[in-house]
Amino acid sequence: MNDHQLVVAKVVVIVVLLLVTLIFCFLPYILNRWYKWTERNVGNARDFLAVLCLLNFGGGVLIATTFIHILPAVVGVVDALQQCEMLATTPFALPEMLMCSGFFLMYGIEELMYFIVGRQQRKKQEILQQALEEGTDKEQQQLEDVAEPNWLRGLGIIVALSLHELFGGMSIGLEESVQNTWFMCGAIAAHKLVLAFCIGMEIMMAHTRWLIAVIYLVVFSIVTPIGVGIGIAVSETASANQPSIPAGILQGIACGTLLYVVYYEIVAKNHAGWRIFLCCLGGFVLMFGLQIAVVEAKGKGGYECPSHVVNSVN
Repeated sequence: MNDHQLVVAKVVVIVVLLLVTLIFCFLPYILNRWYKWTERNVGNARDFLAVLCLLNFGGGVLIATTFIHILPAVVGVVDALQQCEMLATTPFALPEMLMCSGFFLMYGIEELMYFIVGRQQRKKQEILQQALEEGTDKEQQQLEDVAEPNWLRGLGIIVALSLHELFGGMSIGLEESVQNTWFMCGAIAAHKLVLAFCIGMEIMMAHTRWLIAVIYLVVFSIVTPIGVGIGIAVSETASANQPSIPAGILQGIACGTLLYVVYYEIVAKNHAGWRIFLCCLGGFVLMFGLQIAVVEAKGKGGYECPSHVVNSVN
């Protein structure tokens, strides 16, 4: 019964995250009818103080989630796997190494994406510059219309952020209780919904063509539910209260990707001000309190070694 309730809770999370993220992605287009953001001299959604405060609040939530919830869970899974002799003992801290691997994996992928996008943009700029020097006025206008880099830059941003959110969704799908599932859902949503609003606004302000904008925003909206589905599939391979090697590895990597999101996408602003600091601290304190409440409600649990491992050890 508990396994059934857990799967139902994760399926509900998939539906809720998909629908709410889509709403927040397209919300800027609706609000723009009244606030006329596209007519202002603002090129980035993060230039708005309210948006920046909400993003850093979500950053504080993710800091607490990463270090107080996910990392201890990874440590517990790895310890159980090593005690059950399903995983070899290592001369280094394996859970922290998995987290660092996820961090540098996401770092490398994002740098690769920006390298590819930047190279394509430079080529287009060189072709455009040469054409502007040699072509007629009519040809110049046509080339300026064709060589718009906005959609290509948007593609790089969407792909990089979608990889972050994919691992965030996996961290939800790998949870082992209903309470923790909703806890992780709230943590991921606190960050993703504000980020979805920012992406929608930035794509709108870049005057990206409507069809391309829809594709970008739909892709960004579905990756977290896909990650939850992957996490469900991986967690179903292990029996209840038994540690799983794939789940432990993926959860450790997901922990590192969340860490990357926090420090490179949110709180990497120099001297952003006391209001931003307090927003980030408020998110951390809120999630810390919720973690205590979840642990008190759940009680202390543990893992059991699979029967075939117990027999082999004995």
